[in-house]
Amino acid sequence: MSRALSFCLVLAAAALPVGCRHTRHPATPTVSSVASSLFATLEDEGALASAFVLDATTGEPLYAHREHVRLLPASTMKVVSTASVLSALGADYRFQTPVTLEGTLTDGLFLGDLVVDSSGDPSLGSWRFPETALACEQVADALQAKGVRQWKGQVRVRGIDDDVPFGPGWAWDDVAYAYSAAPTPFVFRENVVDLALSRPEGADCAQPPHVQLTPAFATLSTVVRVDPNAERANLSCTRQRGAPGVRCVWRSPVNQCPRTANVRLSVDEPQVLFAACVEEALLKRGVPRLPFTLEAPAPLRPPVPEPLVTLASPPLSELVKVTNKESLNLYAERLGLRFASERGGAEGYANLRTALAEELTRRGIPARDLRPVDGSGLSRYNLATARGLARVLFTSLREPYGAALVDSLPVAGVDGTLANRPVTPVTAGRIRAKTGTLSGQKCFAGVVERPGDAEHPRVVFALMLGNMDEATALPANEAFDRFAAALVELPLRAP
Repeated sequence: MSRALSFCLVLAAAALPVGCRHTRHPATPTVSSVASSLFATLEDEGALASAFVLDATTGEPLYAHREHVRLLPASTMKVVSTASVLSALGADYRFQTPVTLEGTLTDGLFLGDLVVDSSGDPSLGSWRFPETALACEQVADALQAKGVRQWKGQVRVRGIDDDVPFGPGWAWDDVAYAYSAAPTPFVFRENVVDLALSRPEGADCAQPPHVQLTPAFATLSTVVRVDPNAERANLSCTRQRGAPGVRCVWRSPVNQCPRTANVRLSVDEPQVLFAACVEEALLKRGVPRLPFTLEAPAPLRPPVPEPLVTLASPPLSELVKVTNKESLNLYAERLGLRFASERGGAEGYANLRTALAEELTRRGIPARDLRPVDGSGLSRYNLATARGLARVLFTSLREPYGAALVDSLPVAGVDGTLANRPVTPVTAGRIRAKTGTLSGQKCFAGVVERPGDAEHPRVVFALMLGNMDEATALPANEAFDRFAAALVELPLRAP
């Protein structure tokens, strides 16, 4: 073959399409490629995306995308407060609420008061736990066991504040609702009552509805206005300004007339609710309270305080579990304030901020990565980075309470705020994450098991999305689903 012909063949081969020389196979998807595609889609629409993934054992960074960007953490701040209180008190800690008799007992008549010392227990009287749901019955049983058949006095709660302690940066129009109940030093029934509105069949939507509070002994000043010409049906409530109680508006479209509506509202004076509950429990046991106007024999001796019963909470591990799985703001605030008291000697949001900052410093997490202001994430003053949130989880896994914290996180497709997220046979049971939601913000922080990766079998992650809206082509929850599934199923990087 001549040199000229050989040169022509080389040129011809070079001119062939690449696919003619060899076949290229599509690149194997990885966590990095899937995440980069997801975040590019979101950021093309003006959203913000930040993510950080690290090995759960070594802390080695495995993936990062704008991990230094600070956004509102929303309820992922509960990871910070619950991890902190677990580190200070231990998973077995229980709140103790002592009840004391201050009076005299003569011939079955107790003259005096039942005195309760506030402990900050967020679960007292809660329906979530068998041992707390019967708090009033425990008090009544203890009083009856002492031979009391009737009494004249009152239920007094010590250690309550005059001012309702809402967190800094909370939205004023949230405070009527259960999710924004004030974290008062004394909590009863999670500081909420249930409001039910109803209309009989055929009733005019413009007429006032029937209003019912639960429990039956609850008192909450409630003004309900109806709007029968609204665009859509809903029930919204706000605190009355300059007066106690709430004002609600029940809206109905012109062509519809809903028969029922329900909402859970917060109360400012849980001690009043508790006193009514105890009185009802005693009455059911045939122990009436005598009217204050009724003359009673003078006590034979000065009243001497006498312990009656101590109401104990479930262990802290259980309180943390409901806090994070159900994203309970009241629990998170009370646990955070208890942490502030343990570390700083007193409750209060200034002490909480100082105590949390010191705890983060102990963990090696700089203030630039986390600025906690409250315990629940309701405050719009909180700031966090994905790196900071992920490192809170990582440092917690290295401490004795780590398993209790992980156990408190919602499991995708199983429970809590992730109960309705889709899973596959591969991802089922392997994704745990605390969620956080505020207007335009969606955050996730959790732990993922990687069964096919011997080098990194478990990772910690944080995903923060900001500037989201309802019209985003890729919804925040779907972005999380795909990101978390990739963390379970795919290699972290291309080979």
